[in-house]
Amino acid sequence: MFNTSKYLSRRVRISKRGSVLRVRIERQNSRDYYCWVVCFSTIALALFYNMLYGATLLHPGEALYILPLFVLGLTGYILALAIAIWGAFGVEEIVMEAGVLRWTCTALKWTRTREIPSVDITEIKAITPWYGLDNTVELTANGRCLTIGDKLLHDEAIQLAHELRQAIARIGYSSPQSDFAR
Repeated sequence: MFNTSKYLSRRVRISKRGSVLRVRIERQNSRDYYCWVVCFSTIALALFYNMLYGATLLHPGEALYILPLFVLGLTGYILALAIAIWGAFGVEEIVMEAGVLRWTCTALKWTRTREIPSVDITEIKAITPWYGLDNTVELTANGRCLTIGDKLLHDEAIQLAHELRQAIARIGYSSPQSDFAR
């Protein structure tokens, strides 16, 4: 009766070859939602700028006080575009090899990479709230939290956390500093 496979398809691909763990988290399933975010935020920015332009014409002496609102509107628009581009085209890749976890985020031509030594990782846990919409994996390293995955399925978050813990534990047996080896 209801076709949910379009919206709830699996996005996490896990492959293991020897001591190398590779994880690929595909883009989110609802690309058209983010296209609407771009459209509505562009319309909102145009209406906001039209309002500010009208206020500047009515009160030209107050333009210096209205200018920060122009900057605030542009900043909000840029943030909305960044969120929409990440949601529509964002892909995460995690590679665990040679004692280093390499996490790469790619959206269109923008790429960000973090490398974390496995001995610095103290905790990996699946965050699965009761409402089940924001399932993620939280990784703690050097006292800082890193959120991996966004809007994963419940079983994907649990499986990803489990596989990362196992990969850290395999590496941790050779390192006496790791909490996962105990």
